[in-house]
Amino acid sequence: MTDKEMNKLADLIVDKLLTTYIKEQAAWYTTTTGAGIFDVTPDKPRKKAKKPDTQDELLGRLAALMTQLNYHQEKEEYEECAEIKREIDIVNNKLDEL
Repeated sequence: MTDKEMNKLADLIVDKLLTTYIKEQAAWYTTTTGAGIFDVTPDKPRKKAKKPDTQDELLGRLAALMTQLNYHQEKEEYEECAEIKREIDIVNNKLDEL
């Protein structure tokens, strides 16, 4: 295996790990309300979980993210592009699940 092939494989592995990590974090943040963790009074009403996104909402979010990605690519702000790309992947995965 050449260095180029190893680097490509490493990039794929890191991308999959980060995507999985971001999905898990997003799921945790949307399902955890914080009640009971920091509060000592359990009689406070818990927040309701956010309703699932509709296809139209996800497509709108995807369009906004792609616009942001193009803007940052033109400005050569590649770190910002990487973060936006991760968000795009999350939205695409949600669309695939619908």
